[in-house]
Amino acid sequence: METIENMFGCYINEESENFGKQKKVVKSQTEKHSNSPPPPQLPCNKSNEFKSNKYDDSLKNDDECIKHNTNIILDPLSVIIKLAIICNKSNGTKILIKDGIVHIQEPGLFQGITRYINKTNRYDLQYLYNPIFFACKYFLNKEARKKNPEMVDLFICAQNGISRLIETYKGNTIIRICLNYCFVILDNYIKEIYNPIFRDDDITKLYTNEILSKLNEIWTPEKMKIVLDMIHFLNDDKSADENVKSLDIFIQNIDKRMRNI
Repeated sequence: METIENMFGCYINEESENFGKQKKVVKSQTEKHSNSPPPPQLPCNKSNEFKSNKYDDSLKNDDECIKHNTNIILDPLSVIIKLAIICNKSNGTKILIKDGIVHIQEPGLFQGITRYINKTNRYDLQYLYNPIFFACKYFLNKEARKKNPEMVDLFICAQNGISRLIETYKGNTIIRICLNYCFVILDNYIKEIYNPIFRDDDITKLYTNEILSKLNEIWTPEKMKIVLDMIHFLNDDKSADENVKSLDIFIQNIDKRMRNI
C-alpha cells in the first residue's frame, strides 16, 4: 500500500490546493518576500501523514454508511460461506466490502490498487461482526443443528477462514482483536455454548427482523444442500484450493440476488 499511496498522493494534493482559500492564514514574513510557491499541504513522500488523513476519512465514511444504511448490511450466511472459501485460499487473501457484498481478493499486484480505487481498507472487517453473530443465531442454534447437522462443518470452515485473516493481519493489533472476537463468537456456537459474548453496536440496529427475514429467505433447502455438499467435498479434497472455485461461482450468483433486496 505504501507504493500505491505514494503513486496517487500527488493527485490528492491537487484536490487540496484550495485548502488555503477556505481558511484564513497569516502569511509568514519569508513568504511575503519569496516568489516561489508555498509547499504543498500533503507532500507525496509524507506517507504517514497521508495514512492518518485516509483513516480519518474512513471514519467519516462509516458515519455516512450508518446514516444512509448502505454498504454495511451483509447477508449473514453469505459472509459465513465467503469465510469458508477464504479457508481454502492462500495466505494473504483479503476481502473487499462494496455495496453490501463481500468480495474475495487473492494476493497479487492489483489487490491494493483495487482496494484503493474502491476506497476500502482493512477497517471494513469490522462489518463482519454483526452478520457472523446473526448467522450463528439463525443457522447454528439447537433447532437448526438438529434439522441440518452438516451446518456445523460450514461454520468450522468459516472459523478457519477467520484464522487465515488473523494471520494475514498479524501486524495490526486492532484488526486482530476484531477478528479474534468474531472467532470466539463462532467458537461458542460451534461448541454449543449459547451464552454469546455479542454486544449490540451502532450497526446492529440496521439488521431489523424484516431485513434478516428477506436475507434468510433466499437460502432455500435446495441451495443449502448444494453449499453443504460442496463443503463436504472440499473438506475431503486435497486440491481444495482449485476446486473451491465452484463454490465461489455459486455464491457470486447469490450475490446478484442480494443486490435487489
